[in-house]
Amino acid sequence: MFEQQSFSDAQFKQLDGTQATIKGIEFYDCTFDRCRFVEAELHTCKFIDCTFKDCDLSLASVLDSTFNDATFVKCNVMGINWTEAQWGMMTSIRFEDSTLNHGTFFGIDLTRSKFTGCTVRNVDFAEANLTGVDCRKSDFEESRFHHTNLTRADFTGAHGYAIDATTNTLKQTKFSLPAAMALLRSLDIVLVEE
Repeated sequence: MFEQQSFSDAQFKQLDGTQATIKGIEFYDCTFDRCRFVEAELHTCKFIDCTFKDCDLSLASVLDSTFNDATFVKCNVMGINWTEAQWGMMTSIRFEDSTLNHGTFFGIDLTRSKFTGCTVRNVDFAEANLTGVDCRKSDFEESRFHHTNLTRADFTGAHGYAIDATTNTLKQTKFSLPAAMALLRSLDIVLVEE
């Protein structure tokens, strides 16, 4: 599919890499527009400062790949095990108006990352570090937060989350009413309507 090992400032449009095996290729400042990598094996690849627009990476394997400062806009990135990627060298990853259902970020440092206007249902954020992460206007229905650091994370306009205030770190975390009322479920209190 790719004839070179390294690409810089390249634009890829409507590529169909469904179930393709793509190994060891480096992409710098590249744009992927309406590309399909459904069930693809993206192994040991580097995506540095790359942008994915209207792409479908559902069920892709990202084994040992790096997505440093990568941005996904209006993409389907469902069913991805992000723990397989190389996170030690990554500074942030951004998802905007994308669908990330049924994935996992278990134990990953997502500091300075972004999940805005996204559908993030049934995603595992247990033991992850979401310090300062922008989660505005996203749907977190059935997503798992357990021993998750949510310090200064912004959930303004977000909904569907079930965050236990006793098992997660909540310091200066931003929430909107009435969705923030869900935080009270984890406390040993009795609410009475007058």
